[in-house]
Amino acid sequence: MTGAFVGGFVSVLCALAVLLALLAGRRPENGWSAWLRESLAAWRSDELKGADLRPRRSDVRDTPVEDIFSLGAPEDRPAYARPEELVARLDEVRGHARNVTRR
Repeated sequence: MTGAFVGGFVSVLCALAVLLALLAGRRPENGWSAWLRESLAAWRSDELKGADLRPRRSDVRDTPVEDIFSLGAPEDRPAYARPEELVARLDEVRGHARNVTRR
């Protein structure tokens, strides 16, 4: 049981070391505290209000169900395979596998 805790602790330490190495390589010019301050200020600005991000009703087009179904497989070819087609294909693959193993 102790070995599991030690192993878990070591793996957490390794993950932190990798994370710190990545953060050190991508450090902003002004430092992390300035970056965080600027990010929070941008997030709180009027530019990013939730109301502005929601689509207006006039921007959304109502699509009938028939249009959605028409995007599927063409009518001359079904989107599924019939059972006899699957059996024939499996037999073909098995025959090919037998021929390859005999060589």
